[in-house]
Amino acid sequence: MYKNHRSFYSILLLVSCFLLAPAFLLSQTTYSKNTSKEQKTTSQSPNNHSVKFRSNSFKPAWHLTISGGPSLFFGDTRQYRYYPVMNYESEWKFGGSLMLARSITPVFRLRGQMLYTGLAGTRRPWKRYFNTELLEFNMNLAINLNNLINGYRSDRAWGVDLLVGVGLTNFNTTVYELGSNKIISKQGFGNGSGIGGRTLEGLLMGGIGFSYHLNANWALRFETANRALNSDKLDNHVGGFKYDIYNHSSLGLTYTFSSSGKNIRLAPEEPDLHIAEPDMMMPVQPDKQSDQEVTSFNKVIDVLDLNEQPIEEPSEKTVKSEVKTETEKPAPVRTIYGIEYRVQIRARYGTKIGIDYLARTYNLPAGEIKEDIFNGYYIYTIGSFATYDDAASKRNTIRSQHGIYDAFVVAFKDGNRLQKLP
Repeated sequence: MYKNHRSFYSILLLVSCFLLAPAFLLSQTTYSKNTSKEQKTTSQSPNNHSVKFRSNSFKPAWHLTISGGPSLFFGDTRQYRYYPVMNYESEWKFGGSLMLARSITPVFRLRGQMLYTGLAGTRRPWKRYFNTELLEFNMNLAINLNNLINGYRSDRAWGVDLLVGVGLTNFNTTVYELGSNKIISKQGFGNGSGIGGRTLEGLLMGGIGFSYHLNANWALRFETANRALNSDKLDNHVGGFKYDIYNHSSLGLTYTFSSSGKNIRLAPEEPDLHIAEPDMMMPVQPDKQSDQEVTSFNKVIDVLDLNEQPIEEPSEKTVKSEVKTETEKPAPVRTIYGIEYRVQIRARYGTKIGIDYLARTYNLPAGEIKEDIFNGYYIYTIGSFATYDDAASKRNTIRSQHGIYDAFVVAFKDGNRLQKLP
């Protein structure tokens, strides 16, 4: 028996190290998975442009979940292997859970859980059944499979998590004679080393969870996880499989607290400048220009016309004019007409998001939210600014005051979304 306990606690220690590793290794590092993926997408696109629809940063946050649901025992004192009985001492019991979590990176979330529930089992050939009152504390790690496989996206509604953890369970068990309800034996009740004299045992847990985000702060949460104890004492019957197992499934509500912590950069918001490939260059024939643009361009040619410059001994005024012309010469070439900057707040592929819904969710005026289509995505933006700095200031306000931590600046030309910032 001592050897079995030593092996179990060794496994418990290894799993604990696995749970704590992400907190030490990843909490202060940059999450750069999306960068390589975006580069790969860029190289495969026809025009060598990268399209960005999600945030370039992730902000760690605290999460509180309240949930409840059924608990089922899987051990020796059980009538059927695959499904519980519901009459003549039902094996269905229910419990509630309170959980506090901290998202470390877009993939890893460290969670602490307290569970209070009942357990029951019936074995009719033995003419016995048992009831257990159980208090469990565990630490577990939720691994977001969406972000791990497909990269981080703030507008993703559904989330799937893989759960793994360790913990301690405190329980009182009473075994009865089936039919007469006579007490046969007890476990805990002041004789154990746990809380209130309950029997104390270690456990390993593993399961899966699903989340559906209602808005930026609230989400529905369903998860189911099995717990394997390091003993065969839960039903107070030693024999058969030497590790008792129970399951708890729950449906709950999660609240995400707004965080003022530092963003973790996922990918650069503005692409690095580089020399354009031939297929990225602008067409040789320029777009049709307005009369005002042509007039402005002709004025530059007039200033540069050597026929109007004095040949002999240029005056000081002429020299100043030439110097001024040299500094202003590149300006018309670098000017991009019809450019505006906006702040993008959401995007969804193929399906619209209600503007009224966005206005209610983020406390924004519905009249300021614009809807556009870009490469099959419905994108939603705020504002119209002549400079990037003005748009960046609005972006910071939206992040800090409206809770859209992944808002970012995009550029439009003549009402059409550009692939990248000019």
